[in-house]
Amino acid sequence: MHIRIATWNVERPTVNGWKSPKRNPIINQQLHEINADIWILTETHRVITPGDEYESLSTDKAKFHREGETRATIWSRLPILTPLNTFDPAVAVCAEIKTPAGRLIVYGSIITWAHNKGSDGKSKMWAEHYKSIQAHGDDWAKLSQNGAALCAAGDFNETLNESGWYGTKKGRELLRQALDRSHLDCLTQDYRVDHICTTKEWAKKAEVHQWAAPPFNGKPVSDHGGYHVDLYFDT
Repeated sequence: MHIRIATWNVERPTVNGWKSPKRNPIINQQLHEINADIWILTETHRVITPGDEYESLSTDKAKFHREGETRATIWSRLPILTPLNTFDPAVAVCAEIKTPAGRLIVYGSIITWAHNKGSDGKSKMWAEHYKSIQAHGDDWAKLSQNGAALCAAGDFNETLNESGWYGTKKGRELLRQALDRSHLDCLTQDYRVDHICTTKEWAKKAEVHQWAAPPFNGKPVSDHGGYHVDLYFDT
């Protein structure tokens, strides 16, 4: 028995992406080719969809969004049982999903970036990022008590390896602590800032795959590549 979970930041597509150079169809084609059972898309739009066989839940519209944009959307062709609350519905979306391996709570989000100035416009660099990690960690800790397996995924704006590609030493430590508190393993810790993390028992069954954003007009269709994990369970 096999379940595929994928995440991708698709870099804020627009409705006009359907026109030349047809960026949106290229994104959607990539979703079809990866063929995940569960998608966690970030910086996405309602026109981006893996197919009619999926159902979805999205974050609420943020103040800076154009109509149809969301920070995160969960798409699942496995049954979504119920939506679950998060600390901020414009930042994170969560759902309990019925899988062949049992109940799975999927949490999709963006942990805010270094230059978020906060609601008063005065926050120092990385300060809101650290607050966001704490808020995410509190959500994950509560959800980990549910009795179901947990998957947290999306754009965490923090590289968990020591490359220093993006993030800080403090941010890495805070994120690792948040994951440990909820008994989550980050399956993509050797890569950049987009991550898929699962309950430790599920992590033991995972194979991790990275892929590049396909090109359009000589450039990548998104400034992020994507990741998917294949989870293999005994039948």
